[in-house]
Amino acid sequence: MSAAESRPRCRWGGGEAVLRARAEAAGYRRLLRARAAEVEALRGAVGALHRQLEGLRDRRSGELAKYQVRGGE
Repeated sequence: MSAAESRPRCRWGGGEAVLRARAEAAGYRRLLRARAAEVEALRGAVGALHRQLEGLRDRRSGELAKYQVRGGE
C-alpha cells in the first residue's frame, strides 16, 4: 500500500484539495488584513490633509481680512 493510500480519505474527495483551499483562504485573509491596514493608513493621511487644508483656509481668510481692512483705510 502506498503512502497516499494509507492516508485517511476526506469525505469531500482529496484531502490535498482541502489543504490547498485552506492555504489559499489563509492567503486571502492575509491580503485582506494588509489592505485593511493600508486603508486605515490612507484614512489617517486624508484626515491630516483635511486638517492642513482647513488651516490654510483659516490663514488665507485671516490674511484676506487684514488686507481688506488696510484697503478700507
